[in-house]
Amino acid sequence: MPADPVPAAPTGRPIVFYSPHQDDETLFMGQVIARHALANREVHVVLCSNGSTSGARALINGDDDSYWWGGYHYPPREGYAPLSAAEFAEARTRELVAACAQLGVPASRVHLGRADAPGTSTMDLPDGITTTWATQVMQSWASHFTALGWSSVGHYTMWWGDNHSDHAALGSALQAWAPSDRRWLVKPEQASTAGAGVYGLPSTSAAMILQMARRAGGCYRAWQPGAGCFACGYHSVGFDGPEDGNPNYLVAP
Repeated sequence: MPADPVPAAPTGRPIVFYSPHQDDETLFMGQVIARHALANREVHVVLCSNGSTSGARALINGDDDSYWWGGYHYPPREGYAPLSAAEFAEARTRELVAACAQLGVPASRVHLGRADAPGTSTMDLPDGITTTWATQVMQSWASHFTALGWSSVGHYTMWWGDNHSDHAALGSALQAWAPSDRRWLVKPEQASTAGAGVYGLPSTSAAMILQMARRAGGCYRAWQPGAGCFACGYHSVGFDGPEDGNPNYLVAP
């Protein structure tokens, strides 16, 4: 068995990625997450909404035609009952946890919401993200790491000008809060407007980082209803970025 390139017990400072929904961490942050994990930093991913309102649930339940699937699902024939909002949200979170593992972040460092609210379930998170909630989440994690003796923690999330209100709320909260180390990830189509640059990868680890990002994307297309896998991510959005090795884009203050 080859040695795992991701340190099992990282000694570097914490870097926290705040993901609006289950899949954003892979689509727009995946290469950045993997690079930090490989660089021996203690990477954490925090989910900030429950993800239950995605239109992908209707596709999986057979209520609408799925372009990615190539037609309608027929749950009774395929061996599963239509998913409730809570079941769908939990399935999305399982995909998130699996994807994060491929990016170098074990399940123990994947979190739901505030640091001071252990035991939070996916459906305990809000349907949508406000700047107030985003600020509370971020500051709770800053306080958590301060109590552990870390004076410098990196905080990364989506850009404040994003066209999705959940993404923008997280970005605006980080912009207003202004910790010393903060970065914003930007969708490729918005990179020019945001003034974002390509996140460069070191030549020594670029191949591994791209491989890790592709594998994370694969976690969102697993279809095995009997095992609770419903390819929620691929029913929801295209994963061309991770599959094709397209870069992540980043704005720094």
